[in-house]
Amino acid sequence: MGVPPLTSRVKRTLSALFVALLAVLAVGAGPARAAGPMPYFQLPFPCGETWRLATYSGHGAYAIDMTFTGGGSNNRPILAAAGGVVAETGFGSRSGNYAIIDHGGGWFTHYYHMISAPSVGRGQGVGQGQEIGRVGSTGNSTGPHLHYEVWRDGGRTQAYFNGVASGITSEGSPARNVTSANCGGSSGRHDHVSDFSGDGAADVLGVDAAGLLWYYPNNGLALSPRVQIGNGWATFKHVMAADFSGDGAADVLGVDAAGLLWYYPNNGLALSPRVQIGNGWATFKHVMAADFSGDGAADVLGVDAAGLLWYYPNNGLALSARVQIGNGWAPFTHVVAADFSGDGAADVLGVDAAGLLWYYPNNGLALSARVQIGNGWAPFTHVNAVDFSGDGSADVLGVDAAGLLWYYPNNGLALSARVQIGNGWAPFKHVM
Repeated sequence: MGVPPLTSRVKRTLSALFVALLAVLAVGAGPARAAGPMPYFQLPFPCGETWRLATYSGHGAYAIDMTFTGGGSNNRPILAAAGGVVAETGFGSRSGNYAIIDHGGGWFTHYYHMISAPSVGRGQGVGQGQEIGRVGSTGNSTGPHLHYEVWRDGGRTQAYFNGVASGITSEGSPARNVTSANCGGSSGRHDHVSDFSGDGAADVLGVDAAGLLWYYPNNGLALSPRVQIGNGWATFKHVMAADFSGDGAADVLGVDAAGLLWYYPNNGLALSPRVQIGNGWATFKHVMAADFSGDGAADVLGVDAAGLLWYYPNNGLALSARVQIGNGWAPFTHVVAADFSGDGAADVLGVDAAGLLWYYPNNGLALSARVQIGNGWAPFTHVNAVDFSGDGSADVLGVDAAGLLWYYPNNGLALSARVQIGNGWAPFKHVM
């Protein structure tokens, strides 16, 4: 947009003050805290579109006005820059229709002047790339555009898109064009649950009745012939696959009969000698490994005998002191962790005693209110969440009572019709 006349400039200065106040109300007052890892934000527009990023005197530091370079901006879709939970929506005389998304760890994004009310509501989980509204000129606006801000621990900060700084740091920053890489909900980060090959799409691993550990490569939404990568796993109580080392390929972790937690490094489609990283796990009902912190290396989560859900941070191939992040999990038949929202940090999914499948969004090292995403899971012997499609958001895999292996694609925080990808899994003790 060009530089507005003085009267509009004054109006928009007031608008900037208003949205700052609005953000304080949405985020809430409180002591400053250290932000968690920055989400891997993308431009809030569809993949491949190029938008002009601009600011002007009186606009406020880090505030960005975005206009489409390929034609009119009005009514073009606005996408979530990263996954998270909708913190606030509404209408303000200055901001017009707006939405604010909480990405966890002290990170928020703000979207103003939508043409109509946002298509998402407060408390709703959203995935990266999900449409949240349409560009408009509501409120105090001189023409269709998106007013966009990133907030960190209660104050505005420089926006990044696809890992690159926006360059809009002050009211004197020059305008620039940016092309969106907000493609298919991929965050640019993967937690690599069960991605043994490190190619970005999860494989399947399983321990059979004889205790042999098998690797089934993902060859494009189907499984290639299996390869044996271990033996002696018959007595293990829990086995999981996730990128514990942070090198991009899943390792294997297991809890043995004595309750010791072992880490088996992936050394190129084979396993190196194991390293003990914990003890006292014998009584845990569920143990899972996934990147809960969003730092690129898997953490460990577990449900103890009392039904408490614990998070054990990975602090460099060892585990830090645990943090309780939930309770009431004792009746759950399956509990798994993977990045279902596509924001780079693992969420938690669980099947309750009634066979309902629930999604608990990660909102910054804590869990938001759950959302039901399925039913009829009571007869399933194994349930896992992994990014089988390789699009950055975890899908769900399950083995039914007949030993059939099913793939349920993630279609934006919901599951599409299932596809059978295997059979003969009934005797397997562990499937991940």
